[in-house]
Amino acid sequence: MPPVTSGTPSLPPLWRRVRTLAVLLVGLALSLGGFFQTRDSYRRQVEAQFQAAARERAESVAQGLQNGFEDVAILQGFFESSDEVSREDFRTFLAPVLARHPYIQALQWLPLVTPANRAALEAEARRAHPDFRFFFREAGGKPCEVPPGLTFHAVHFVAPLKGNEVTLGFSAETLATRQEALQRALRTGALAASGRVRLIQETANQSGVLVMIPVDRGPNRGLVQGVFRMGDLVQKALALLEPKGVEVTLIDASAPASEGLLHAESSPLPDLGRTREKGLRLARTFDLAGRTWTVAVNPAPGHYLLGTPTRAWAVLAGGLAFSLLLSVYVSTLLASEAKVRAQVDSRTRELLEETESHRQDARALRESETRFRHLIEVMGDGLWVVDAKGITTFVNRRMSEMLGYEPEDMAGRSFFDFMAESEALEAKKNIAERPEGQSAQHDFRFRRRDGSELWTIVTGTPVMDEQGHLVSVMGVVTDITERRRQEQAQLQSQKLESLGVLAGGIAHDFNNLLTAILGNISLAQLCIPKLSPAWPYLQNMERTVHRATNLTRQMLAYSGKGRFTVAPLDLNQAVEEMSHLLSVSISKKVALRFHLQEGLPVMVAEASQIQQVVMNLVTNASEAIGEAEGIVAIRTGSSVYDAEALARDFPGQPIEPGLFLTLEVSDTGQGMTPEVQARIFEPFFTTKFTGRGLGLSAMQGIVRGHRGGIRLYSEAGKGTTFKLIFTAGAGDPAKKERPRDAEDWTGSGTILVVDDEEGVRGVAADILRSAGFDVVTANDGLQALERFREGAGSIRAVLMDLTMPHLDGAESFRELRHLDPSCRVVLTSGYNEQEAIQDFLGKGLAAFVQKPFVRGDLLRAMRKALES
Repeated sequence: MPPVTSGTPSLPPLWRRVRTLAVLLVGLALSLGGFFQTRDSYRRQVEAQFQAAARERAESVAQGLQNGFEDVAILQGFFESSDEVSREDFRTFLAPVLARHPYIQALQWLPLVTPANRAALEAEARRAHPDFRFFFREAGGKPCEVPPGLTFHAVHFVAPLKGNEVTLGFSAETLATRQEALQRALRTGALAASGRVRLIQETANQSGVLVMIPVDRGPNRGLVQGVFRMGDLVQKALALLEPKGVEVTLIDASAPASEGLLHAESSPLPDLGRTREKGLRLARTFDLAGRTWTVAVNPAPGHYLLGTPTRAWAVLAGGLAFSLLLSVYVSTLLASEAKVRAQVDSRTRELLEETESHRQDARALRESETRFRHLIEVMGDGLWVVDAKGITTFVNRRMSEMLGYEPEDMAGRSFFDFMAESEALEAKKNIAERPEGQSAQHDFRFRRRDGSELWTIVTGTPVMDEQGHLVSVMGVVTDITERRRQEQAQLQSQKLESLGVLAGGIAHDFNNLLTAILGNISLAQLCIPKLSPAWPYLQNMERTVHRATNLTRQMLAYSGKGRFTVAPLDLNQAVEEMSHLLSVSISKKVALRFHLQEGLPVMVAEASQIQQVVMNLVTNASEAIGEAEGIVAIRTGSSVYDAEALARDFPGQPIEPGLFLTLEVSDTGQGMTPEVQARIFEPFFTTKFTGRGLGLSAMQGIVRGHRGGIRLYSEAGKGTTFKLIFTAGAGDPAKKERPRDAEDWTGSGTILVVDDEEGVRGVAADILRSAGFDVVTANDGLQALERFREGAGSIRAVLMDLTMPHLDGAESFRELRHLDPSCRVVLTSGYNEQEAIQDFLGKGLAAFVQKPFVRGDLLRAMRKALES
């Protein structure tokens, strides 16, 4: 290079300016690219979050609307399945419904008022409400009595009564808002909803909707009607969801645009200029009760903004600043380079170039080490390096966090120090079997600092020296704890599902056998006088069969799929009734103590199932004490649990917050180890030599079926306490009423008996013949249709099983009604009535009798079918 003369340097050449400008332009382009990418990523994230929150709320509101309207259909089924409904029956039946759904303004019974029954209805109503009369309102709102001689529907019963007294006697035909829904309900026989109505007893500014359905069979003819506060319904549906910054609007799409708005949420946030983003909206439209509904979800003011985030501007500003500094740096560097070349000789220039090369190499090495260390620290998996003896030499931050230690606490400790002793032996065996010098993968279970287990997959890679000797092992550790938990939960679910299928099949076969036995016992009782020596033996047999019936119901509870016939229950009374049975069922060395809190609210449950739970817990507690002396204590009480307390004390159990009754059974026995506690509710798991392993599994199914929760407190050598909670109900404990006696009732005509079990079919036919009927039998649904066609109208009624081959009960019922719409069908099944007739609601089923049945049960159901 020619020497550069001293003095003021000349302007840089054109190529130096081009390079500087190129650096500036590239930096500007990269800054803009980073700006737009950050902004677009932010917007996509906002849109995705909004769509997820909006879908969750729209589905919750739609489900809440459907659940609320179904209560009106349930009330219809109550009236159609009842011979006579009193005001007290009406109030008692609806008490739990109203407690569960506070957004229901009122549930009403509107009988069909005719000139023939008007006087009787008014007289009955005035016994409870002296000022009762049938009335309508004129255009000005003035109440006027309905003229005589008209046929109409009017409010006769209403629940709750408080706040709804003014609706008693009101004629449904006089308001235009409900005329269309009324006519549609009467025409279709299905649920029909009205448009928006104003609730005269509503003080808040919210709309109401009327939902009605006709009752057209039995002595109860008329309408059942529900009055819903739509704002409260929407709020109830959204109550359990976390705030997500969205607003929900419920619209009646069947109504004119000016009358379709039923509920709209409004945010209290001030207007921030760009509080709502256009284009962010979700609408869920569905049909229900003869109308079309739309749930619209929009962002709340100040949420889900699609503007440019601050970080995007920061990226742009930082990039521009860096580009400017870099261009200045390049320009300065180029100028300095020219000056150096002009001032030093070639030797100095070579030395400087060599020095610069070494400096760049060192900087590149440091940068590479920094990048590698940063990569190790931010990687999602743990990194664990041990020497040839298994001593820890390095762990990254992720690995130490997985075990709950600081990195320096793990250094110098053996790899196997972080495992249980048995697990460490198994791990050493697996490592010893690995081919030398090759990578291998193993499943290892570590123990965290807090004692919990960490399941991992460890991929180990050996590091060898030049002579082929092992220097260290580098392990990449992947946390699979959550995956293991999910697999175990799925396995447990599959076990319970398989057990439920097995229990259901066994229960069905047992019920058929017990039906034949119990029916023959009742027939035998007809043939001998009550003073006969054989009579007590027959009664003992009958009681034994009833106990066997309870066992079949318990089978269904083992997997949590049992259905219970529930009623308001006094928990203290249920426990006290079995105090003597409990005392004789436990060891004489065990003292039984009762601590029952007075004034408890009722619970909605089946008494026999709750008593079975108490029996299982007490006998298990006595067996835990063994031959030693001890105490078993039973405590009842009440407590309020919020969502946080339920998640803490009853994790993984789907229980809604509220007021609960508590039942505790504690003992002074040996307690349980953590391993036993982890498996105590598994089917067929037991720690007793003579045990069957089904007691606590059955108890768990019963509690889960009653929407309750279980918590276990136990420690080896310090006893055990089971704490159960049940949702508190409303009303008074149910009283057992003796059904109308049908033993002496007789009839005539032909009855078709359909059942695939010969024993059931035979005993049912014998019972009906004993009451004066002629009987024709069929062993499945197809044969039943043939027998019915051959009868050509002479068959008065059909007694039919629910579960049969070829055509089941539901399919056979549909075909029979197609052949003769007036055909009277009595359904029989081992399931309880609530579950068995689910597919028959509103379709004209005449009666139901549950297996196993005695003679009186069958004749009572047949009498109801023929006299309805």
